[in-house]
Amino acid sequence: MKRNIYLQTVDFKEVEIILEKLISNANYQKQKELVVVTDSLSRITFEAVYAKVSSPFYNASAMDGIALKAKSTYEATETTPVIIKENEFIYINTGNEIPEEFDAVVMIEEVFTNDDGTITLYKSARPYQDIRPIGEDIVEGDLVLPRNHKIRPVDISALLSAGIAYINVIKKPLVAIIPTGDEIVSNVKDIKKGTIIDSNSHFMKNELILLGTNPTIFPIQKDEYKILESTIVKASKEYDLVLIGAGSSAGSKDFAKDIVEKNGNVFVHGIGIKPGKPTIIGEINNTPIIGIPGYPVSTYISFDNVVKKVVRSYLSQNSPTKNTIKAKLTKKVYSSLKNYEFIRVKLGLIGNEYVATPLDRGAGVTMSLVKADGLLEIKKNSEGFYSNKEVEITLLKDVNDIKKSLVVVGSHDILLDKVNDLMNVNDYHLSSSHIGSFGGVLAIKSKGCHISPVHILNDDGVYNEFILENYLDNDYVLVRGVIRTQGLYVKKGNPKNITSLKDLKKENITFVNRQRGSGTRMLLDYLLKEEKINPEDIKGYEFELSTHTLVASSVKDDRFDAGIGIMSVAKINNLDFIPLGDEKYDFIVLKEVLETPLYQEFLQTIKSNEFKEALNKIGGYEIHNIGDIIKGNEVN
Repeated sequence: MKRNIYLQTVDFKEVEIILEKLISNANYQKQKELVVVTDSLSRITFEAVYAKVSSPFYNASAMDGIALKAKSTYEATETTPVIIKENEFIYINTGNEIPEEFDAVVMIEEVFTNDDGTITLYKSARPYQDIRPIGEDIVEGDLVLPRNHKIRPVDISALLSAGIAYINVIKKPLVAIIPTGDEIVSNVKDIKKGTIIDSNSHFMKNELILLGTNPTIFPIQKDEYKILESTIVKASKEYDLVLIGAGSSAGSKDFAKDIVEKNGNVFVHGIGIKPGKPTIIGEINNTPIIGIPGYPVSTYISFDNVVKKVVRSYLSQNSPTKNTIKAKLTKKVYSSLKNYEFIRVKLGLIGNEYVATPLDRGAGVTMSLVKADGLLEIKKNSEGFYSNKEVEITLLKDVNDIKKSLVVVGSHDILLDKVNDLMNVNDYHLSSSHIGSFGGVLAIKSKGCHISPVHILNDDGVYNEFILENYLDNDYVLVRGVIRTQGLYVKKGNPKNITSLKDLKKENITFVNRQRGSGTRMLLDYLLKEEKINPEDIKGYEFELSTHTLVASSVKDDRFDAGIGIMSVAKINNLDFIPLGDEKYDFIVLKEVLETPLYQEFLQTIKSNEFKEALNKIGGYEIHNIGDIIKGNEVN
């Protein structure tokens, strides 16, 4: 089948110019819509709004107290008080109208009542004291809100005070979201091998609602050219903006570009960004058509840098100023030179310095967006950044949340997810990145994290304690973690009858491994050496994955028969497990954080009964003296 060929990839900085021309030629015209003021939150004013009444619209008391004539108090002092007769004043509350015969208010705390109904004052009042004049807040005819203003809660209060019950706002632009693909399903109940849930459409719909549009998700369009063409062309006549989900790349069934080109114009097919390259920008019937890449992270980047600009232009809204911080990279980041790249990162505050740990760069890794605290942008023609380089990060989360994040870099274990969940109860967070035990040692050595979970076996069969002596200095301590069982994952029922490492050499066995530098990989290599097994004899030894859960998921696949990992993950994934031995999973901790509230919260969490009960329920762990310092405890 014929494949599309990318048009010349457009440089990222040229996209804005193309979008300006696209929008200026679009059919979209702002229309006004009359709405109730109390229902106008986040709507955009169509025109300037002027006050219909003054606020207050009468002279009002600013205090609880008494209203009287100021001149009746002029002689009052602490030594010569003035007595005011009962018919010369009235009691009044805040907001009450001031009778015309009075011109001052005295707060109730300064009024002394007498038995005969008179009052005594020890301080004189001035004319118009504590009286809110007509229009003090708003004067009839004053401008309350300008046009193109996004209405906030405080604005609604002002509008009501100005006597405005209805307001003209910009009618929400209509946006069509057209998901495409034979493999796409809309119901989670329909998920099976070979299908992908349509999560992207709902991401875009919710973002569009927040932006102030009225989005509609169309039924999923199969990869049939004529049907898809009919849907897109019809949508271009009925909507103000059309988004085509997937089908924008260069595959044989990616029809979006050809359809737009046949029925309108394609201005961009491929932007020099990564992720997000296969973005289409075009028009049909003078309606902007944006082809969005199918991978979730590509969808996010394309939507953020293309779709948002179109919508904000429609609604005359400026892009918000990006919140950025400077942070030190915990590891080297490479770049392809030819694209403008967006790297997701986790952030944390160590001492007085923010650190940034790059996350998985795959365009299909949705969780990298969920976990990300910020984005590192790498300009075209840059080779990237070295480890420890200070870089600018665009924040995706509030900086105060980042300050309450304990940065954990090193070996993976599902117990870290439970720690994070329990710490969140008290508004603390665990920001973890899984790069293996040895990678964690390098990260904490460069002060790139607060804690590094490790399980590294020395040549003499001892776990972890040698790390401080051989690789680190006196700035660190080793804290007791858990004892966990490592072994082989096999399918339920063990159909290949795998009983030991020696069985991995069989021709009909395919193995899935952990990555170099991980403690699990080091243990495997140690055991293979002990049993004199050549790794080259194991089919799949070179296939590496970064977590125990990824290995377990792969073993469920028909292509793999065995993998190595911890018992707890085997139980969760309903796999059989062949134990190979127990190991110590401990924590290297920066001494400087030991007394901080952040670390103390972590310590209390791992020592809590709730945490211990959770691990016992999962199984595969032994807990003895967890949280105790076992090396480097000269700080005590």
